[in-house]
Amino acid sequence: MPHADSSYIPSTISTKAEFYEHVITHLEALLEGERYWVTNLAQTSAILYHSYLACSLYGGESIHPVINWCGFYLHPPSHSSASHSNSDSPLLLGPYQGRPACLSITPIKGKGVCADAFLSRKTLVVENVEEYPGHIACDGETKSEIVIPLRNDKNLVIGVLDLDSTDLGTFDQEDEKGLERVVEILKNGCNWS
Repeated sequence: MPHADSSYIPSTISTKAEFYEHVITHLEALLEGERYWVTNLAQTSAILYHSYLACSLYGGESIHPVINWCGFYLHPPSHSSASHSNSDSPLLLGPYQGRPACLSITPIKGKGVCADAFLSRKTLVVENVEEYPGHIACDGETKSEIVIPLRNDKNLVIGVLDLDSTDLGTFDQEDEKGLERVVEILKNGCNWS
């Protein structure tokens, strides 16, 4: 199968659980045998973004995509430590799909969804970004967001997976469960040093 076909979503998929099962199966096959983290993060952002664009559950194939950004913000490896919460170094833009984005985010509590998810080490689902204190608007069309902490093989939070949507309330517990499985695949499937 050509690599690009990995993001094809069959019309028989009718639930988010089925969507994530399909995407995860294809992601695992796509990443099989590759351990370089940059390559794997790039492939992951591409398969996720294009799978959302092709899925009717997320407004697939509409003129204006519902998922308008999917990618990673990373804590520089030179600043890795057991506790990132005391670090002043920013989260830097990593592999992504979507419009140009903020180059860096300072990990300070209350300074955006990515910063808060990174520092709390917990997934954050935001139904309406306008109501989130300290939200950073990289794209004015974004209405909702989900951010999942990304851990390395030593279980240290080294960044986040960030998804934005042009609709309110796009993301729910099914998205949280599915995307946490995605970052678990990356945690175990990459050489982080």
